[in-house]
Amino acid sequence: MKSAPVYVCLAIVFSMAFAYPTSAQNALERLPKEFDMPFKAVTLEEAQQWQNEASEKLFGYVEAFCQRKSTDELPIDLKIESTEELATYTKHRISYMGNEEERKTAILTFPKGKGDGPFPAILALHGHGGNEDAVFNNPRELYRAFADDFAQGGYVVLAPSLEHRDYAAMQLWNLIRLVDILESRPEVDKERLGVAGLSMGGEWTMWVAACDLRLKAAVVSGWMCTTEGCLAVPNCECWELPGFFTLMDVCEINILIAPRPVVFESSLRDGCFPIRYCRDGFARIREGYAVFGAKDAVSQDTWDAGHEWHGELAYPMIDEVLQGNARAVYREKRYGSSTRL
Repeated sequence: MKSAPVYVCLAIVFSMAFAYPTSAQNALERLPKEFDMPFKAVTLEEAQQWQNEASEKLFGYVEAFCQRKSTDELPIDLKIESTEELATYTKHRISYMGNEEERKTAILTFPKGKGDGPFPAILALHGHGGNEDAVFNNPRELYRAFADDFAQGGYVVLAPSLEHRDYAAMQLWNLIRLVDILESRPEVDKERLGVAGLSMGGEWTMWVAACDLRLKAAVVSGWMCTTEGCLAVPNCECWELPGFFTLMDVCEINILIAPRPVVFESSLRDGCFPIRYCRDGFARIREGYAVFGAKDAVSQDTWDAGHEWHGELAYPMIDEVLQGNARAVYREKRYGSSTRL
């Protein structure tokens, strides 16, 4: 019997095929013959200049669709709505003011029995059709309860519910607000912030890590691919932000994260992102990181599965950079022993 995550992924692919009548062949005809600002830097100075200029353009493209409101203009106004005491962490359901002047919801957890902190923190992001609970729930489902692994591993975890927009990047201002929430908490070490997400959550991870330097590490799961790869199979068109679509290959936005560490999770049977294009994208990203003298700061985890979270390389990297202990929790759940590290 195939695993539930494979069925989920197949459902996504089939639903997209019906939702978007344009065939993959016709979609590939939209592949830009050349991009406006591809990464071509050969020196560190050129690479940093590219990052600065590309970031400015990306902010402008997002601002064209939704104006950013500062926390001075529109305070976050965080409220704790309910609290649940679990064995290893305290779980709060919160609400806060989003950039659209509407209240949004999230789960915010704090470690128990690990001192007073400050603790490292992870922004945990769901994908299409998900919500704040999805990343905590059943470890046998596609998210593998990765937010729970981080929460049990001594991290403060913030998991929001974010609605689907015409373009995924239109959530960028809310994602930055979520980083603001983490940075504002006395329980959080402001120098140990990270982000992780699956599917559209991986896309949001890419955007916020590229655009918010406060994030020191990232896990992009079930998303990183080349533009050609994204067009090669039926996919939700929400990634095609006007301006960005022709600015650079979609994989190259990840070079904006350099030299900060990133793990890309690319499963072999992901029907949304064909593995050959994911490997091509990773090779290009690693070449970009090499210009920053940081080619070993990026890694790609490939394994035989469908569209789902893995964690095998992600937890060790995040633990090393942010000094938590999610890897032990992951190993305990997977192998029944936290000693196999």
